[in-house]
Amino acid sequence: MYKKRKVGIIVQYFVVDLGTTNLKFALMETPYRILDTMETGNVISQDDAGKHESDPEVVFNQFIDLLSQMQAKYPQVKLLIFSSQMHALLATDSYGNVLQKAMTWADLRAKDIAQEMQMSGQAKEFFALSGTPIHAMNPFVKLAYLNQSYPDLFEDPSIQFMDIKAYIIRRLTGKYVIDHATASSMGLMDIARHTWSKKLLNHVNIQENQLPKLVASRQQIPVKHEVIQHLQLTPDFQILPGSTDGALANLSNQAYAGLEDQSLSSIILSFGTSAAVRTLSDQLSIHESGQIFTYIVDDKPHYIIGGPVNNAGNVLDWLYQQFGFKEKGQSFQDMLQVLMTHHFSASGPYFLPFLNGERAPYWNANLQAEFKGIKGYTSQLDMAKAVFEGVFFEIRQVIDLVYDTTDLNQKIVQVNGKIFSDPKISQWIADILGIPLQYVSGDDASLIGAGVLIESDRLRERLAFTTIEPNQQSREKYHQKFLKFKSYANALDQSSRTILY
Repeated sequence: MYKKRKVGIIVQYFVVDLGTTNLKFALMETPYRILDTMETGNVISQDDAGKHESDPEVVFNQFIDLLSQMQAKYPQVKLLIFSSQMHALLATDSYGNVLQKAMTWADLRAKDIAQEMQMSGQAKEFFALSGTPIHAMNPFVKLAYLNQSYPDLFEDPSIQFMDIKAYIIRRLTGKYVIDHATASSMGLMDIARHTWSKKLLNHVNIQENQLPKLVASRQQIPVKHEVIQHLQLTPDFQILPGSTDGALANLSNQAYAGLEDQSLSSIILSFGTSAAVRTLSDQLSIHESGQIFTYIVDDKPHYIIGGPVNNAGNVLDWLYQQFGFKEKGQSFQDMLQVLMTHHFSASGPYFLPFLNGERAPYWNANLQAEFKGIKGYTSQLDMAKAVFEGVFFEIRQVIDLVYDTTDLNQKIVQVNGKIFSDPKISQWIADILGIPLQYVSGDDASLIGAGVLIESDRLRERLAFTTIEPNQQSREKYHQKFLKFKSYANALDQSSRTILY
């Protein structure tokens, strides 16, 4: 296990963020300072059937290239820790040859299997064990899909199944391991016992020895001698498995824990191409509805409870591209200003923003976007404003579920994302969500979270944030509109399942 560093000693280390679309290296120094970064884009293979894969060989070569560049600049560094994407699944033979490329969280080929599990009632049982919702993103569901589509993968008990981080660690160290945090997002763990679940493994026809060995997030693993020689690493170079990007983003708040005059919200809304609502807890809590996830964060253990939303910034970009704003030469920010000042309509229209199916709270990959409440006098701007509102109404549903699952008393949400940099837009969003927002300025949260695993006895020196309270009158108007939106969304979810089955 990694031993805590004494306060006052400056330590430098690498953090590697294995994202779905990008691979990022950072040099960090105590206390949680990001000194340098390098990154490269991943190559994703897609098709109309829902495939969304990356090639593990390509990712590994990109990793080695960045590690080599960073080590040449900073030859004294001898420690590397991972932040990694959730829900990736790949398969190799016993020699490490790739048999199934890495299916990312966005791979939808298992969506019909997920629907079958939900309709049969099995989903609730599986979710109660693992804390991972039953959806095409879930590697457990992916394995059930592969059982049907590629049965040869399950005839040889020496074939091994893992995520992209375990694949890279094995090539670097020769050790076939995975941290509890990443493992808990694979839908194959008994999360209460922190072990692989025999029941879940039996359902997808694999054995425990086909999966990586479970290890601590801070477990030190030495790099193979030949790798050290090839990359000219320090002789005692070691890696730590770390955790997942979403978990670490929430763990980053621990860098500020104990600071006087600081009061950070424990619920975080991250808004980008997609969005996620998460809170950090030291108590294992699983929402019986299966609508939000519970994953392990670290070795304490901490847990994150929350939900990912497929339809966020990508829907707003679709709005910008398809509703004439770009065509008129307006910027994205111009569009937001126009929508914000357009009159509020209590009677609609409503936009159900399911352009990309949906994860939380519906876990229904077959959902499609719809307008509701269109009337003869509905204008294009009315519809455009409804798109913006619909995105944040959907996020509001997940926020409500997180509060329902936890015993949090503080009704405030910490937000990050470029859209919150404009105070007026943040005010509008606070009114729609009906809750105070806390906009925190700072560095990449998942990198800081990885630093917390290294520097757990340190505190960050400064933090700047602003709090935006919702306007009471606007909040009440949006509350009534939200209730109507929610009824439309629930009805659409139910009807899509009825049509399919």
